[in-house]
Amino acid sequence: MKTLTRRDFLKLSGAGLGALGLTGLTGCSNSSQDSQTASTDSGSDGKNNSDEQVTLRVVDWSDGSANRREEFHQKFMDEHPDIAVEYTMLTVDQFKNTIVTLIKSGDGPDLFPIPVGMTLNTVLEENWYQPLNDYVTAEFEKSFDPDSFAEGVTHVGDDWYTITEVMPTIQCLFFYNQDVLDQAGVTEVPHTYSEFRQACRQITENGHGSVYGLIDGGKQVNRMDVLARSMAAAAGGKIAATSKVLTDGGRAPYDSDAMLQVMGLLKDLTDDGSIHPDTVNISAPEARELFAQGQAGFLCQGMWCITQWHEDYPDLNYGVMAVPVPDGVTDTYVQAGELSPWIGIYSQSKHPQAAADYLMALFDAEFGYQSGCVSDGTFVSVIPAVNDAYMTNEVMIDYYTIAGETSKTVPSITMRDEKAYDFYTEVTDVQPSLGAIVQGVISQSITDYEPYLTELADASTKEWQRACEAVGMDYSVLEFENWDPSRDYTQEDYDAL
Repeated sequence: MKTLTRRDFLKLSGAGLGALGLTGLTGCSNSSQDSQTASTDSGSDGKNNSDEQVTLRVVDWSDGSANRREEFHQKFMDEHPDIAVEYTMLTVDQFKNTIVTLIKSGDGPDLFPIPVGMTLNTVLEENWYQPLNDYVTAEFEKSFDPDSFAEGVTHVGDDWYTITEVMPTIQCLFFYNQDVLDQAGVTEVPHTYSEFRQACRQITENGHGSVYGLIDGGKQVNRMDVLARSMAAAAGGKIAATSKVLTDGGRAPYDSDAMLQVMGLLKDLTDDGSIHPDTVNISAPEARELFAQGQAGFLCQGMWCITQWHEDYPDLNYGVMAVPVPDGVTDTYVQAGELSPWIGIYSQSKHPQAAADYLMALFDAEFGYQSGCVSDGTFVSVIPAVNDAYMTNEVMIDYYTIAGETSKTVPSITMRDEKAYDFYTEVTDVQPSLGAIVQGVISQSITDYEPYLTELADASTKEWQRACEAVGMDYSVLEFENWDPSRDYTQEDYDAL
């Protein structure tokens, strides 16, 4: 088997888990390493023996930096001839079921991230990870931005379990294809719903069935959830980021006026025929490709797109803009990115020192991954020295600037009550979810969205109340009466409660 490249990933992501699930169970290796790969146990102290070769299995979803990761793997193996890396890349949606299956089988990879929506406390209860402390150097720890560490996210007490992949940056700004806009006669980047709808209509009419106003990875529920939540926040609504919980007036805010306006715009775009017809059937990476090929004027995704377009479409003429807002709405926000856990060492790994060596190299500028991704525009690194030296991509700088200007820190229940971690473990998702409702609107299987949103809000409120009672947390913890969405929520605001 060979290392899963970005091109392989794009083919497989459209086909679903299928055979890829088996690939994840057996691992993938670089074809140049197949003949020398041999799985051997490390010494009893967890250190690598220099005369043995170990196979280090790594699974994650970092498709936005696939080429850089491939280059890193080759350099890492060149400098660590005793370690062969088997790397498997999945989509976010595919990852959760796959990793749970691997761990239940007792065959978890050496390094893997926490699935989106799960907390560090939850996975530690299942004994997924072991602390990094004994395997990494003090210099490695000191190289990180202190803000990239947080209790219950990367650490539990003095034990360091996971490294966050990137510094939090919002994942919901809109990219626009300047050539597509020019061809359709759209002379101004839209800011409001009416301007956005009109621009999408012009692009679609000018495209004559080959170019559309908006495209996105509608097959991925998580991307549809991000789209709805960010636009609702920008419309003035009080709503938490994906996988988080906040109430507004004691109620789940899924049928708020802001959310109704968002769904109304999406329905209008659908009714106009302005959303690319493949949207509900494609993943985010596929949508990114079609946008770059000139099949749509707008795309709502994150900074990770920048590096892929830089590599695959170096002549792409594009820019980035803020999330559109309802006409007349000003001084709004989108939810600032929250620090989240990412990768850690499997508790049953036979090669913890090799896994730690991999992590130290992955976050070392000299190995090229961090510096390359920042210079490409893929992400903002957790290593401040890397950002200072390598953030030169102009679109990335624009993205980072607009994100900073239009995002606000929202309150977090885990900052208010430690029982909130137990709450997130206890609470279950209500179906159809917000992302699924967006899918329904875009596919036109849902034409009257308001009853679905009301049902989601009612059912979610009841579920949140149940989960609070189950873990012994007061339901009022979910409500922040002093939250003003037009400004960052600060420690002083928590103290005032």
